[in-house]
Amino acid sequence: MSEPGYDVVIVGGGVIGLSVARELKGHGVDRVVVLEREGAVGQRSSSRANGGVRAQFATSINIAFSLHSIEEFERLATAHGDVLQFHQTGYLFATGTERGEALLRSSLELQRSFGLAVEWLTPPEVLERAPIVRADGLRGGTWHARDGFLDPYGVVEVMRREARGLGAELRLNSEVRALERASNGFVVTTDRDVLHARYVVNAAGAEARSIGRMLDLDVPVWPIRRNLAFARSPGHPTDLIPMCVDFDTGVLVRREVGGGYLIAYSNPEDEPGWATTVDPRFLDDVAERIGNRFPLVSEVPIDPRHCWAGLYPETADHHAIVGFCGEVEGFVLCAGFGGHGIMHSPAAGRAVAELITRGACRSFDLHALRLARFAEGDLTIESAVL
Repeated sequence: MSEPGYDVVIVGGGVIGLSVARELKGHGVDRVVVLEREGAVGQRSSSRANGGVRAQFATSINIAFSLHSIEEFERLATAHGDVLQFHQTGYLFATGTERGEALLRSSLELQRSFGLAVEWLTPPEVLERAPIVRADGLRGGTWHARDGFLDPYGVVEVMRREARGLGAELRLNSEVRALERASNGFVVTTDRDVLHARYVVNAAGAEARSIGRMLDLDVPVWPIRRNLAFARSPGHPTDLIPMCVDFDTGVLVRREVGGGYLIAYSNPEDEPGWATTVDPRFLDDVAERIGNRFPLVSEVPIDPRHCWAGLYPETADHHAIVGFCGEVEGFVLCAGFGGHGIMHSPAAGRAVAELITRGACRSFDLHALRLARFAEGDLTIESAVL
């Protein structure tokens, strides 16, 4: 069955693909369709995220993406607050080492150069904001009030509502089986239809590499399993605290709305793979490290039934790939966000919409996110990876 032409076909109905559709429609693009192979949007990495939103990164492009996205989430919270549930509790990075302090202070200066009001907290100030932190050996930390967390499903739903409200089409149960160049664009074959498009956006998350292969392109995005746990805490306070990061071990802890703790740790030695069951080593990794800075939380038992895992679509330098692919005119990459897809989705959508409608991105300098950086060996490493 041959369909009428589209201006843009977006492969992937996670939060990135939906944000791209929303922005394209907001920029006046007429015929936009999102293809999602599942029966609902946001069922893969988007649905398994912890919902963190932060501006405290160590590279300019990630800070710029965060600044735009936080501003947009603040606006969306006014219109969709009951769904988005944006809690600006702040992120607090705590350290007890000389090296950790030097790295945090260096990043703080870069963040402040973007106009962000990131603060250096003394140990007493850290404890005032986050009583769960162990004071012994603490040198201090950084905190940004506009950071926080939101409901990942809420972000997906808001993006879906706004994209559909602006006229974007959404096709569920539509897996892309083939992607071919045509004289005026692309032919996209799904398991249900054949579509024609002037542009194709690869927003397929962990599957981005397989979509690239359909055009004989290597898109170096790998799936890395990441694990999360929820620990119930009867008798503990239930008021919200900042998203607390032990910068020295990589353990992350925050209180959930209604009580209990969300706990995360990403082992940098994890190998690529497609498993989304909880890694049996995860609880041992957490148990070994959580007492360093969060001894009170270490006493709360973690029920393995309340743990889950998802895939980070990762790249070698922990930055996304966003931009045109020079080898294939009209093919746009927007993938590889690692664990930052939810928090950077507004900026990602804006960047792609400007590329397609204006021929270049004006809101951000995308040089560090270009595909060619891998072949050129010109990587900018993001060190603040959780």
